[in-house]
Amino acid sequence: MAFQKTKSSSFYQFLKTTAKGSHPELRVIAENFILEERLTGQREDSYESHIAAPANVGDWQEGHEGYVAEKINVVSGTPETFTAQNQPNLISKLDENQYLVRLENATRLGNALGLTNNELIDYLSTFIKNPGDKDAPAIVEKILADWNKTRDHRPVFVGFWDEVKDLMVDPEGKDRDAPEWANRLRDRFGLGHYDPDEGEPIPVVLLRYRVSDVINGRPADPKFAAVPNVLDSKWSPFFCPTPVNGWNEGQSLDLTAGNKDEYALNCEIVHRYIAYRASYFYRAGWITKSPGRTCEEARRIHFSLLQNDYKYFSEL
Repeated sequence: MAFQKTKSSSFYQFLKTTAKGSHPELRVIAENFILEERLTGQREDSYESHIAAPANVGDWQEGHEGYVAEKINVVSGTPETFTAQNQPNLISKLDENQYLVRLENATRLGNALGLTNNELIDYLSTFIKNPGDKDAPAIVEKILADWNKTRDHRPVFVGFWDEVKDLMVDPEGKDRDAPEWANRLRDRFGLGHYDPDEGEPIPVVLLRYRVSDVINGRPADPKFAAVPNVLDSKWSPFFCPTPVNGWNEGQSLDLTAGNKDEYALNCEIVHRYIAYRASYFYRAGWITKSPGRTCEEARRIHFSLLQNDYKYFSEL
């Protein structure tokens, strides 16, 4: 459990109070900080220098955003995630040939290029199906140039292709081109913030690339991936910390509709920034409906499956 240098730690007591509050998202975020087992003393010190002793949630949020801006979403240099301060969580060995996958909201891409969401998805879909199309490659290269230029160097959350390919291809390896693929993948990855919620459908692109693509970006630096924790990104009620005991990767929340027996614990990691390439585009489509499970329901199942591995779970 984090931030317990003394039981009377003002921040720890603040977390306990917030975790018992009435705001559902803030309660979840505070619970995550209480359950987090993967913070080193150096990272706790680094974080506490930004939050001090928050008087209220606004103070905490401002401090967290300041920490993320200075230590995580760095434009140059190395996020704290991939430094010696996070040594116990660094992943040094992964099969370099295995595929990683990431689902990206493409809305800002269209806006930056002056394209409607429909135009953007049409261009990407055409390119993915026929990379030799006379117009699509030029458009995609323009998309990539703008996208890579405006992205920061924050840790990139990804899953593993082998764990979700059942949603994308049939047993014979042929593409499943069902229109629901993006909804299903969003749910499997626990990306609950991708929610149309009676609004417009969300354009998304699925990126797929090998571990070697990440390593080759900076081959001299072995620190390329890590198990994620609560300090590696902005607040999210859809993130769940992973116990230290016996777990070598993070575990994403499964928002897929169904009972407990159908719940999937899918691995997730964070890796350092890489420039996206046209060859990484695997599928483009739309998220059209809300997740199949609520965050509260998914967390209840998720923690029931991990409860034996959490030393302090009973304190919540």
